[in-house]
Amino acid sequence: MTRDNGVSRRTAIKLTGAAAATAVVAGCSDDEGNGGNGGNGGNGGNGGNGEDGGSEFNIEPDTEIVLEAQTSEWTGAEPSDIEGESNPTLVLQSGESYTIGWEEGDGSGHNIQIEDDNEEVVEDYETDVENEGGESQMIDFEASEEMANYVCEPHRGQMVGELKVEEGENGGNGEGGNETENGEGGNETENGGMGEDNETEEDGS
Repeated sequence: MTRDNGVSRRTAIKLTGAAAATAVVAGCSDDEGNGGNGGNGGNGGNGGNGEDGGSEFNIEPDTEIVLEAQTSEWTGAEPSDIEGESNPTLVLQSGESYTIGWEEGDGSGHNIQIEDDNEEVVEDYETDVENEGGESQMIDFEASEEMANYVCEPHRGQMVGELKVEEGENGGNGEGGNETENGEGGNETENGGMGEDNETEEDGS
């Protein structure tokens, strides 16, 4: 809004000065009242959740793991947990049986193979390079701790997913459990009780 020409320059300067002083005071009050809110910037730490981008998927034993072969990546298809996931990390149980492979592709030549950390194929778990997927591109295997990745050999730079093989649920049946039940401590308790009974009988006689 333009000012009236009738206002003198001196009056305008006074008004401007008063308005500026008011704005400064108001600004100070706002700063004092809301300054603490700056601490909310700490919420930026939630960005750490980005690590979930490499999500791991626990796969039940005897599951058939089906992938789609795209030159740029493996895309999860089955089970439903991995559907649409790029190069999903599969968590398996050592000693359990699984099936992995691909049924649909992009028309390029692909295969699938299971490798260790040295990029060596584990126990001949690999298929031939073919343009179409299906039964010939499915591998039945038993999970072992040396397994590290599932790979398409012609496109290993893009089509590679991690395998994490963990100890099976039955791994807890170690010797330690038997020691708890049948350990020396238990035998001492039983034998100790018998010893007290024998001493009582001898004293009574």
